[in-house]
Amino acid sequence: MRAYIRLELRRLVRSPGMLILTVVMPLLSYLLFTNIPGLTGQERDVAATYAMVSMAGYGAVGALLNYASGVVVDRSIGWMRQLRLTPLSPVRVVVGKGLAAMATAVVPVTALCAAAVAVNGVRLDAGQWLAVVPLLWLGAAPFALLGLGMGYLATAQTVQPLNLLVYLGMSVAGGLWLPLEALPGWVAAPGRWLPTHAYADMSWQVAFGGAPTVADVATLAAWTAAFTALAVAGFRRSVRGTVSL
Repeated sequence: MRAYIRLELRRLVRSPGMLILTVVMPLLSYLLFTNIPGLTGQERDVAATYAMVSMAGYGAVGALLNYASGVVVDRSIGWMRQLRLTPLSPVRVVVGKGLAAMATAVVPVTALCAAAVAVNGVRLDAGQWLAVVPLLWLGAAPFALLGLGMGYLATAQTVQPLNLLVYLGMSVAGGLWLPLEALPGWVAAPGRWLPTHAYADMSWQVAFGGAPTVADVATLAAWTAAFTALAVAGFRRSVRGTVSL
């Protein structure tokens, strides 16, 4: 599987363009909305820290969904059928692609955290940084599996609209754009159980002096299991040539 991961990483290096949108847009949004006088109120430091986590998570999730759902191209050129002929099992193919996808999440996370420190003066303890950055990176792993599942099941015509709908829907309802407290109750109530909220809330908790809650960890673990099953089922269906979306 290591050879397969190296191959995927080389393919990623050759196509860096897709990372631009998932870094530039969250970064510009962060810098804009945390530096407009009066928008963040008197608690500017709190808002800058909160938005750092939100936008870093937003960028990481977008990078993973975009890269992972790109397997629809692999299917169109017959790459998935070739993989079926190798000793790699469906689970190992999914895991290998997911691990390679994780490299895309590093860029938005580090860019947003660096901007928060350099521009907005965000200050965390060393221990907090050592927890927040890995949580923002590794905690996004379930979304790589979700992207793979959509890429394996969708068609070239439907994957981008589906990807955008899931990405924006989970980001808004999960509190990455606005705190859940600012959203209508009918959105905030189910939003607390979305993977986007559990993922970001772990880092919010640490950034403000707490620790990830059991509920967040359990929620993200449950979604991870569901997305893994979706990705594996999608891979098996794709190599049989059956597309459902």
